[in-house]
Amino acid sequence: MQSSRVLPFSGVTRNVLLVVALGALAAATCGGGGSKAGGLGGAGGAGNAPGVACTDPAPWTTTGTADVMLSVDATGPQTPWNRFYEGAVATDHANTILSSAYGRNAAAALQKGHDQAGFRYARFHGILNRDIGVYPATAPVLATDTPAYDWTRFDMVYDAVMTAGMRPIVEISFTPPALASVPTQNQAQLWYGGVSPNISKPILPPTADASALPTWDHWKKFMADIVAHLESRYGADEVRNNWYFEIWNEATWMYGPGIAGYNELYLNTAQGLLAGDPMIKIGGPADSGGDSQYSIPSLIDYAKQQNVKLDFISFHRYGEDSPMNVVANAGDFITWKNSLFNMINAKGYTGELINDEWGSSYDPELSRDTEASASFIAKSIHFLGTDTTTQVPTMYGYWTLSDIYEEINTGAGRAYREGNYGLLLKGDDAIPTSYDLAKPAFNAFRLLHLMTDKTLTVTGGVTDPNADGIGAVATLAADGNSLQILVYNHVNHFDLTMWEDMSQQSQLVSLKIDNLPFTPTRVLHYVVDHTHSNSHTVWAAMGKPVTPAADQWQTLSDASELCYYANSWNGGKSMTAMFPQYTYSASLIELRKD
Repeated sequence: MQSSRVLPFSGVTRNVLLVVALGALAAATCGGGGSKAGGLGGAGGAGNAPGVACTDPAPWTTTGTADVMLSVDATGPQTPWNRFYEGAVATDHANTILSSAYGRNAAAALQKGHDQAGFRYARFHGILNRDIGVYPATAPVLATDTPAYDWTRFDMVYDAVMTAGMRPIVEISFTPPALASVPTQNQAQLWYGGVSPNISKPILPPTADASALPTWDHWKKFMADIVAHLESRYGADEVRNNWYFEIWNEATWMYGPGIAGYNELYLNTAQGLLAGDPMIKIGGPADSGGDSQYSIPSLIDYAKQQNVKLDFISFHRYGEDSPMNVVANAGDFITWKNSLFNMINAKGYTGELINDEWGSSYDPELSRDTEASASFIAKSIHFLGTDTTTQVPTMYGYWTLSDIYEEINTGAGRAYREGNYGLLLKGDDAIPTSYDLAKPAFNAFRLLHLMTDKTLTVTGGVTDPNADGIGAVATLAADGNSLQILVYNHVNHFDLTMWEDMSQQSQLVSLKIDNLPFTPTRVLHYVVDHTHSNSHTVWAAMGKPVTPAADQWQTLSDASELCYYANSWNGGKSMTAMFPQYTYSASLIELRKD
């Protein structure tokens, strides 16, 4: 690694932050902890500016030759900006909302995800697992009998979601032990605090006669009773109009009969749910990227054949799902989505489309913790959000919100355990100030939360998601008083041996904005890169402590904040600015009339 880098603004050489004192490191990556940040005040950044001021010199310059020219005309064509990326977020395992193997729960993470990133729905596995315990230890003798349900923890989970200002995607999973046709068929790859869930077909004999053929009757009644209970607690209109009921998750490996048995599971689960209320929203198959191309058309055809509701199609896709398993491949991520949506359209399906698991990789690997995830998110949302050739998705739900994560055992680390899936660190349960500190990926969603209402045309930069380099998308608020330009620099791969050096290379951007409908009173430039809004870089410089001390946690808290530069305005209705955009970075320039 080089010990210094030359910045293309001002010609000054700065030391690489990794070799300076930790105090200076924290300052350069953004001073001020989360408690000092202003509130977002809702979508589009209304209210005080989020984050804190960056403490190093502002990067804007008037010298140098631009490598990339970006231009925005505020009077050009305008189309609605879709906030599908705020539609949902994953929280892994239902029980982590109440408690976890790490000494606390993920409820505060839900609140932060809603308040600072705008996430509207929460999705998680295992609401029917034994740790929630809604179904009794033994099934009743007759399928028509009502079991002695215990709704206590079940209700606590959904209460916590609603308290956070969100709504649930009710994922029906997994098989309660008392309904398991094969009691020993557990998925050992799913850790869940040390207890693996049962994934066998949920069918039992209809009577105490063990020789009777098994049926779905017990399961169907359970499904109907779930809907009835939820509507009695939260209101029928609320549940049927706003909640989503998703049948299982990735049946390829999380359901005993596999994909071949999924359609049967869908039919019988749907019939039970709809017996509770025929107007609720139901869907699936929530399959992986490699299997969706088979399971989705199969389910569409089957639903038509059986005349059963299919209100939404759900699927998963990661930036590592390409045939070459290239991590953080935003190009393939977009290309595959377009191919899937075109196939679904050709099948005549017109319901909602939901990706409720995505990210730079499906493996626990380093890109998730670094600035590469931020640029991957920014680029992916740019091309997904501006695509006019396919159906607009209802929501994309990032996997996952918190490092309070129990699908696999992620070890004892309280700070970064490089490769953990969350947007927020789990923290040390003995140090409350360590809770839910943002990774660069979460700060990318905070940038996206600042986007407003109408998309403006941006000329210059990459126009093909398969091309590497700088791209941009701009929005204008409906009230005409603010304009945002999201700029990123992403390479469609993440190489463990090269990423850090690449992150210290930049291109000089010239950004020209014309015909503003207002005269700005302030200009803010938010930055997420290797040395800004990035607690991972700081943690690495500390020597990667598994359990940081209290003062180290405070340093990480300061570094985790989203930071911005405040720039002066030269008047008029047009402006031009030049600044460096580093590889694997995302930034947002906001012009506002307060």
